[in-house]
Amino acid sequence: MSTQALYRRAVRRETHSPRSALAITIAIVLALVLAWLGTESVLAAIGQQPLLVAPKDIVTAVLTAATAPAPLLVAIGVVAAIVGFILIVLSLAPARQGRRGSIADRTATVVDDRVIAQSLARAASYAGDIDPSQVNVSVGARSARVDVTPTSGRRVDQREIQQAVDAEVASYDFRPALRVKVKLNEQGTVA
Repeated sequence: MSTQALYRRAVRRETHSPRSALAITIAIVLALVLAWLGTESVLAAIGQQPLLVAPKDIVTAVLTAATAPAPLLVAIGVVAAIVGFILIVLSLAPARQGRRGSIADRTATVVDDRVIAQSLARAASYAGDIDPSQVNVSVGARSARVDVTPTSGRRVDQREIQQAVDAEVASYDFRPALRVKVKLNEQGTVA
């Protein structure tokens, strides 16, 4: 395996969530159902009372399901379809963590979105000559939003902040890339 392929694999592993929690949950539920069926079968074999339902009653209910009322069958089918649809969506949806990766010649770098948010907040506060506590940054999958609350009585140039934040983002080589939008709040804060 080449070094670049190894780096890509490492970055992908660090920036996407594994599906193990979903798989473990499904495995536990199936194990519990099978353990219950096994216990019911053993109890029926030794002639004891069932815990919930005797295996003979389960088989009879399944075989005579076609004679059940139509609304009940439709409800069971809808619930099964919804559960199946949810499992399919969860298995196919991208499970992106709040991280971004970059691959250079001899290194692979993974940076948390919170670090990027702090960096953008610092760039915006320097460009606007405001306190860093007056800048709030939220980073999404492909975009970042910078909310700036100016100090009352002082003028803040939104275009200058936008240029500074865009220059900061342009200096990054992370994938997926970010689009940044700066929003200047109408009401200021007292310094």
